[in-house]
Formats: sequence, structure tokens, C-alpha cells
Amino acid sequence: MVITAKKSLNTIDLISFNQTIYDCLDNINALSDSLNIDQINIIIETQIPATLIVTSINTKTRQKEVWSQALSENEHTFRCPLSDQPIHYNDVNYKSLFEDLIPNNFFYNIQLAYHVPLYWTEHQQSAIQFLRNQQANRFSSKEVENLKQLASLVEKVIAGLFNIAHLSQEKASLDYELLKNHILVEVTDAAISLQGMEEMAKIVSKDIIKFCNLDYIGILLCPNENNQKIHLYDSHRSNNKQLNQKHHLINAQEPLAQELLKQNSIVTTSIEELAEKYPDNDQLSTMLDKGLQTLCAMPLKFGSEVYGALLLAHSTSEIFDLDTISLFRQIADRVVIAAKNIYSYQKVTNLNHSLTNENLYLSETIQQIDTFGEIIGSSPAVQKALEQVEMVAHSGSSVLLLGETGTGKELFAKAIHNRSPRHDKRMIKVNCSAVPANLLESELFGHERGAFTGANTRRIGRFELAQGSSLLLDEIGDIPLELQPKLLRVLQEREIERLGGNTVIPVDVRIISATNCNLEKMIDDKTFRADLFYRLNVFPIIIPPLRERKTDIPLLAQFFTQKFAKLMKRDIDSIAANTLNQLCDYHWPGNVRELANVIERAVILNKGNVLSIDPQSFLLIEKNTPQEKSTPQPTVIKKLDTSDPDNEQREQILRVLKETNGIIAGPKGAAIRLGLKRTTLLSRMQRLGISPKDVIQDD
Repeated sequence: MVITAKKSLNTIDLISFNQTIYDCLDNINALSDSLNIDQINIIIETQIPATLIVTSINTKTRQKEVWSQALSENEHTFRCPLSDQPIHYNDVNYKSLFEDLIPNNFFYNIQLAYHVPLYWTEHQQSAIQFLRNQQANRFSSKEVENLKQLASLVEKVIAGLFNIAHLSQEKASLDYELLKNHILVEVTDAAISLQGMEEMAKIVSKDIIKFCNLDYIGILLCPNENNQKIHLYDSHRSNNKQLNQKHHLINAQEPLAQELLKQNSIVTTSIEELAEKYPDNDQLSTMLDKGLQTLCAMPLKFGSEVYGALLLAHSTSEIFDLDTISLFRQIADRVVIAAKNIYSYQKVTNLNHSLTNENLYLSETIQQIDTFGEIIGSSPAVQKALEQVEMVAHSGSSVLLLGETGTGKELFAKAIHNRSPRHDKRMIKVNCSAVPANLLESELFGHERGAFTGANTRRIGRFELAQGSSLLLDEIGDIPLELQPKLLRVLQEREIERLGGNTVIPVDVRIISATNCNLEKMIDDKTFRADLFYRLNVFPIIIPPLRERKTDIPLLAQFFTQKFAKLMKRDIDSIAANTLNQLCDYHWPGNVRELANVIERAVILNKGNVLSIDPQSFLLIEKNTPQEKSTPQPTVIKKLDTSDPDNEQREQILRVLKETNGIIAGPKGAAIRLGLKRTTLLSRMQRLGISPKDVIQDD
């Protein structure tokens, strides 16, 4: 980022400036908790005018301070000795450099510092310094790597502040010019106020065509890191003065696009000559059909980096004189800054969203009681499953975890991830049954702003969050049938499109699925796609139920007893022998989760040092106790055949809904009577336009 404004800091609202730096320090402080830093200083220096600003946070007390010094232009210009390279300081050489420039409370008791340069130009320099007050060796290479990553986030913030200052100063100066100034203000306003590339291109194109009397404008943008397509946002003015705006995705190897993107200077050429050279180009044919004769192409460059090209066309060549081209060059400068800002904003937004989700995920992980802890068990069934985990962990293959509710499928998924090459990034999880069917697509793949009612901002999905890591699709059997083809395509093509978007985003994600459903039976029932099952079932692992690993019950009981006793600050050091026998004799339909709940309740009620359980209190059924009669399940009247015509399915669903008075779930619900899962029935009703309220109202 290059800032050439003479007094760029003068155009910054210092209150907003300091608040932004404060917020930045708070965020960096939160992200550096594990690095044992005592103080963080951000130093910003400008030469024209000579200004020095130091902002600091004490990481222990979270107290923040700011200090600044400015000299008028006729006074001696000082230079702060900021290094443009990362460097380690001890207390002696740090104080010798800075004690005459900044107050000593910004480096009081310093023993060690690591300095990282940030935003750096001829007239503005900035750096972040991480200080330690205790005696220590130099920062380790791992610490240095982490500190540099944090510094890169701060650099974006500071660069943005100077960039905003630069644009604001230019906008203010444009207010004093005539028509040309008015055009630049309009374009600048549109460019710096919008956060979406397509929206920015449409507004800018509309303003330029309106004020410059052009017939065509196109903004051609180079492929970004996510895909290999060139984006063309073009606007044509028709004979009735209506504006037709389109967004084209062009192959990166398209000859004309390649030629335009390689231009290093402004080129004005005949459209007819270009059409003869590139006879298959649809855009040139459209221009000729509309009577356009001359095309002016100017590169969108920022420094040495080319972002694309601004294309302007008119029915005559006289419009492209020196003054007009100078104006268009200024417009192009603003467009490229806007494009760069939007790309940067999107990257920072995605990073911020990822960090926010990771913080939420970690907070939830810390707060929730981990029912399973480590995988505990020495039974042959558990050891077999763990051997399979070891076999598959280092591959990138999809894994399908099969087991009853409460067996610990998520724990086995974490074990696979933690033993894989992707273990340095956190595993992302989504519970397919916990997310409403109409929101699951957005949850998995993300959405663009305006994709649906309430989508006020862009949101990245779980696949993008899991980039380079593993994604656990829990309760995969509950994924709606209409969403299964899109998931299958992601597994096959390794790329996604956000809901409401048309940009293809490559993803590198290892899929781990888990379910307690019989997917093969669901395939027979036509509620689960066979091709998706084959993709997910590359390496199935069966997690044994607790009744098949009863030798592990004493170990699990002891683990949960110690865990809950510690949480509740109870002194329990053993389990009564008869209690262990009762636990081992029970068949545990709820598996390990049920055992954990029983132990937790027992710890709450226990009064001594030895844990004992009253079988009547916990509904444990001993071998010699007759089992209670199970609640009779409703008989399936007639299983819904999803291959029947829609009108027959609709009639059958409506008939059963009337019989259940609109109740869908539960033992008396329509789903059981139709032989379907609740989520499958809801998905089918949504497709057929059926609402339970309508059935009740009809009655």
C-alpha cells in the first residue's frame, strides 16, 4: 500500500483513529494470550508532517494508553529509529533507541522485545512491538511465526486507515472543481462505500455513462485466488437511454481478455479492427451491432500489480481526447482502489468470521461438559475400532462412523482428525438434524448478501471454515433429500458455490460422517441417495454399543465418577462393588451417554466417600427384575411410496395429517404412520406445499 498524500494524518479523525487502534489492540491481545506477552506497542511515524503516535496495551491489566507528538513544518524534522526489518531487542539497546523519543511508561521494566515492521512507505512508517518484562531467552521461532501472523492483521488495519485518509483527502479536494470534479466525487462515493464487487461495478458504470456521455463501460478483473475465471462487468446504453448491465465469467485463456489484461498503458483502438482479429468474441460483436467504433482500454494497476482493465467505448473517437483520458485515468485509479479494498475487505471479513466462529467454537468446547473425555476402553470391540482409526487417519479418504446414539461417534471423529496431517487446524462440525432443512444449505455452503430474505451480509459456510481441515457431518442420515445432490457434487468436484452466488470456490476438506441410521435401508426406501452413500462409505467404522463392551464399564464408571466428583468438589474415591455389578448387568440402551448421566446423578446424591447407586432410583433393571412393557408403537398404516405421483403422495399425507390432527413427530405423529423420518416428511411436505395448519383449519 502506497500513501502519497502530503498530510495524510491530518485527514484522519483522531478519535476514530485511536478507537480503531484500541479495538485492534484488544483483538490482538486476545489472540496473543498464549504467547506470554506483557505489553504491545504500535508506533506510527509520518514525515510530512513530522508526527509520532504510540499506542500501547498492558496485556495483564488491559489498560491502554496513547501518546503523540507533532512538529510544524518549519521546525526540525525528527526521525524515529524504526527498523524496516523484524528484529529482537534487549532492554539496553531498546532503551538507547527510544528513551529520548517516547515516554518511559511505554517500555517500563522491559527485558525483551520483538519488533515487526508494518505499513512502510517513504513518508509513513509503522511497527508493532511485543514486550516482555521478565528475564527470558529470545523469542522462539514458533513464537516469532505467530507474532508475525498477528502483525499481518494489524498491518491491514493501519493500511486501511491511511488508504481511507488518502481517499477522503482526494474527495474533499474534488469538491472545488466543476463537472469533472462532480463526476469524480460521484464515482469515488460509489467506490468507497460499497463492499460488493458487482454492486460497485454497476454503480460506477452508471455514473460514468451518465456524466461522460459514454455508450459502453466494462470493468475487466483478473482471476482471484479462488478461481480461474475473468470477471467482466459491462454496461451498455441502449437507444432509449436504458442501461443494460451484465456480469460475464470469461475463461482465463480467452485471447482478447488476455491481451487487454497485459496492457501496461492506455490504448485506444478501433473495435472493427479488434473484431477482425478476434472474430469469435461475443462482446466485440455486440459493440459493433450497437454502432460503437472506438474502444479505450486502460490498465487497473496498483503499484506493480495489475487488477484488471477499464474498458470505455463510444460511437466516435473524438471523445477520447487528452483531458477526457486524464479524467478516465483518475476514475480508473479509484476503481482499482475500490477493487483492492473490496478484495481486502472480503479477505478480512472471511478471516474475521473464521476467527469469530473459532472463538465461539472454542468457548463452547470449554463451557460444555465433555461427556466422553478420552476414548476409554480395552475391550476387543473398542480396540478394533481404534485400529481402524489408526489405519485411516493419515489418508484423506471419507470416513463413515456408524453407531447407536451415545456411543461416542464424535469422539472417534476427533481421534481421526487429531491423528491426521490436518490436526494443526480445528475440526469443524455441523449437526444435520439440528439445523432446519431450509437453512442447512446456507450453513454448509454459505450465502451471498441478498441471497434470501434476511441475508444482509455475506456469510461463509462450514465447508469454507473447514478449508485444509476436517468436516464432521453428524446425523448425516437426516440431511434433506433435495440437498443430497449438491453435497454429492461437492464431494466429487471439491468445489462449492455460495447460496445466491456464481463464483466457484475450491475446497480442500476431509469429510467424516456419522449416523445412527441404517443408510442402506434408507436407500431402499428412497430417502437417501445411493451414490452419496458410496461416496461417504469409503471407510466405514462401526462404533460398538456399550452392551457389547461391558468389560469397559468399570473403567468408564471410574472415569466419570472422578470427573463429576472433581467438578462438584465431592470427595469420592471408589465405587461400591454391588454398584459396579449393577452397572455391568444393565443393558444400557443409551450407551456411554446414559452411563455418564447415571453417574452424574449418583455423584449429586451420594453422601459418603464410596459411590453407591439405588437401582430403583436410577431405573436400572436388574437381571431378575421383569422388564416393563414397552409402549406400543403405532402401526404404519401404509408406507409412503416416494415414487408415486405427487398428487397421490399429497392425498396420502393430507389424509394421515387429518387423522393425527396435524401432529407430525412423536409416537402419535404422521411421520411414524407413514413410515418416514420426521425430517423426510417435512421436506416432502415443503416440496408439495402442505402445511399442518391448513389441515387443522380445514377441519
